Amino acid sequence: MNTPLSTLWDRLIDIYNRLGTDSPEQCKNDIENCVEYIYSSEKLVYPAHLSVFLTALSNHCNIIDAAEQAAKCVGECGQCVVCRKCASKFYSILQKKLVERALPMEMADYFSNNSQLQYYVSAYENVKQSRDINNSLLCLKGFSSSTPMINSAVFSKNTCVGGGFYLNVNGFGVVIDPGIGFVENMHREGIFIEDINAVIVTHDHLDHNKDIGTISALQHDLNQYYKHRTRFYKKYFDQIDNPEHEISWWLDEGTQKNHESNKLIFLNSVGLSNCTEWTKLSEEISFMAFRTEHMKEGVSYGIKCRISTKEKEIVIGYTSDTRFFPELLEYLQEADIIIFNISDIYEKDIRGNKSKSNHLGYDGSVRILKSSKLSYQLAIASEFCCTNGDYRMKLVKKLREQAELNKQRNVIAGEVGMQVSLDKMKVVCSRCKCTESLSNVVVIAPECEFGKIEYICSQCREIG
Repeated sequence: MNTPLSTLWDRLIDIYNRLGTDSPEQCKNDIENCVEYIYSSEKLVYPAHLSVFLTALSNHCNIIDAAEQAAKCVGECGQCVVCRKCASKFYSILQKKLVERALPMEMADYFSNNSQLQYYVSAYENVKQSRDINNSLLCLKGFSSSTPMINSAVFSKNTCVGGGFYLNVNGFGVVIDPGIGFVENMHREGIFIEDINAVIVTHDHLDHNKDIGTISALQHDLNQYYKHRTRFYKKYFDQIDNPEHEISWWLDEGTQKNHESNKLIFLNSVGLSNCTEWTKLSEEISFMAFRTEHMKEGVSYGIKCRISTKEKEIVIGYTSDTRFFPELLEYLQEADIIIFNISDIYEKDIRGNKSKSNHLGYDGSVRILKSSKLSYQLAIASEFCCTNGDYRMKLVKKLREQAELNKQRNVIAGEVGMQVSLDKMKVVCSRCKCTESLSNVVVIAPECEFGKIEYICSQCREIG
């Protein structure tokens, strides 16, 4: 931390290092001139110790003796705690008790600039005043697996992104499967690390857990920033700043094992095998994990989240990655909202000749959507692979037709930025941010292939 006097001490140290031994008289004159220049230009009052130091020099004391006299009254500085620290160091250097290089003038501005975390925290404080993410489900995922990486390399566009999901209930934020690009997506949507209180990962694949390391790094950096501030304020002003920001980690066994070296994650993690009954995340959020059939080696899970507020109870079912199997319908039976991951589609899969072996695909998705066992109001199609092109809008349209949906059931293609208000069970308009009923929201196709889907209220549709 710098003060108006920081420049002075560095310049004095520089003068002493250059002239102190070989030209003591010149050194004394330059120090006196430098002090006079700094204090007259900054319009500062001499602190007591500096007056003692200059008086001793003018009385023909040598630099070491003058420094010794001044050091005794540094505590009477009358300036700030940092200034006193700088002054003590300066006089120690003059008494040859400490060796230190002067800070080059060209680099002084760097240390007076705000840190990146200061800007980050400031941005968070500004954004949270204008956003409305409370009691919401946000889709922060576009595509799956290698699709975003290949697309950006071939087409040089930043429209095709991966990600995950985010749930916020009364200020408690839950991240689900933060895959490739999740952190970037969340920042674009005004969500910061302090908005994350729990992270759930369903299986050990990059498009589901790639960004947990980034999340833990942000958590660590934020806590270090607050730790430094707290130590300073508590020591000098008897004030306690922010406590450490804590995140709980709920991980499949593969992800948990592969992050043993990250103590911030591993020591605060619980395996999903221990969460096959309702497990409490907060006062309003509970979840449970169920085994799915996705990986040939390793374990994969789907999850259900139950949100209990004074107004209502909502259950969100998330298939994650899995092939269709009959028990899946039992797990999703009580879900009001279903998030189902499609992945890529094959011709045999669409014709019904052969279902996909590791993902829902087209046939598995139809089986879920048309099941009479389910009572969902909204189904969000997600994790599109799109190997041969952007099929999202066409596919979801056909899924609706095949599933023979009624007005109480709605299927929408998920996209980064899609927000569902859980209080109202409505979709937030991408343009005006009002909420629109599930039956009336208009889903607008992207302007270009792999572009962004929009969700428009009826009023914005009329405006055009």
